[in-house]
Amino acid sequence: MRLEALNPGVSTLDEALWERLAKDHGLGTRKELYTAVGLGNKLPLVLAHQLLHLQGEQTGEPAHPHAISIKGSEGIAVELAQCCHPIPGDPILGFIHKDRGLIIHTHDCPAIRTFRTDPDKWLDVEWEAEPGRMFDVSIKVVVGNQRGVLAKVAAAIAEHGSNIGNVAMEDEDGSPYTILFFTLQVENRMHLAHVMRALRQLPEVVRIFRIKGRKDGRAALSQ
Repeated sequence: MRLEALNPGVSTLDEALWERLAKDHGLGTRKELYTAVGLGNKLPLVLAHQLLHLQGEQTGEPAHPHAISIKGSEGIAVELAQCCHPIPGDPILGFIHKDRGLIIHTHDCPAIRTFRTDPDKWLDVEWEAEPGRMFDVSIKVVVGNQRGVLAKVAAAIAEHGSNIGNVAMEDEDGSPYTILFFTLQVENRMHLAHVMRALRQLPEVVRIFRIKGRKDGRAALSQ
């Protein structure tokens, strides 16, 4: 773990800092931290950032580490939050959970308001490009009640390089509209915008939203 890469002024650290960090993560020793890293349960850069922060508290000189780059495919050490379903291109923050690793939230996720009271648990994170990696995202599409409209919307999604993981319909009696819920696979926010723009061009589509949160549509929506 090269701390010097994050802060050139760091060469050695007090063993007490390692013990404090291990305790924060529910572990007993520095060796157990190394084991957790080796097993992929902890991200080395996350631990390094935390060590620099602890050292800053000790010396009175705050650390200024760089943002951590993540791909979203680091395994159990990184979790994409289910409350906001971040995808590459979304501005994000990382929340350090001692048992679950680094949890990635969007900047506008309502859940982070609660956690912001503990700023030491947050890290600046940014997306690292990983071509071919697909991310789940949910959208809500309001369409006119017309024969074959579901097939037409699904075809437009497929034509623009997105796979459909799940689809559900909500049809109110007597309403001229049907609500379609899709779980799509996209590469990033730009890809999602491309798909949504194509759907808006369909005459049957009245409105379209990205769903952030629960996939049944009862969550914060953003156009």
